[in-house]
Amino acid sequence: MNTLLLKHVGALKNYGALKSFTHKCIYKNSTCGDKVTIYLKISKKIIEKISYKTESCLLCQASCSIFSDCVKNKNLNTTINHTKLFINSIFKKKINLSGKWKKYNFLLKKDYFNRKSCILVPFNALIKLQ
Repeated sequence: MNTLLLKHVGALKNYGALKSFTHKCIYKNSTCGDKVTIYLKISKKIIEKISYKTESCLLCQASCSIFSDCVKNKNLNTTINHTKLFINSIFKKKINLSGKWKKYNFLLKKDYFNRKSCILVPFNALIKLQ
């Protein structure tokens, strides 16, 4: 087991349900059963707050934590477009990550690549807002 994965799971960011949210999206991975519920407080198209609850594997939990940190205080439409590009890129194995998104590098290594559907759970959840 990767120690960086355990480190992320041991210090999850934004875990839990927001008490006051404007949007909620639920996604269940049909491949493995991972499930995430994402709570968002969006104002003027900006994701002001985000939290999530999962019933999932460690990879999905780490991905949700990193994802929530990356999208907080970002424009919703830009984030959804970035999310779609990320999903398309992961299947082509041509991913160029910058800024906070670089935190995903360890999840996209050969050891976990066959579990990309677990990693993409929060991305697929957010796309459901469209």
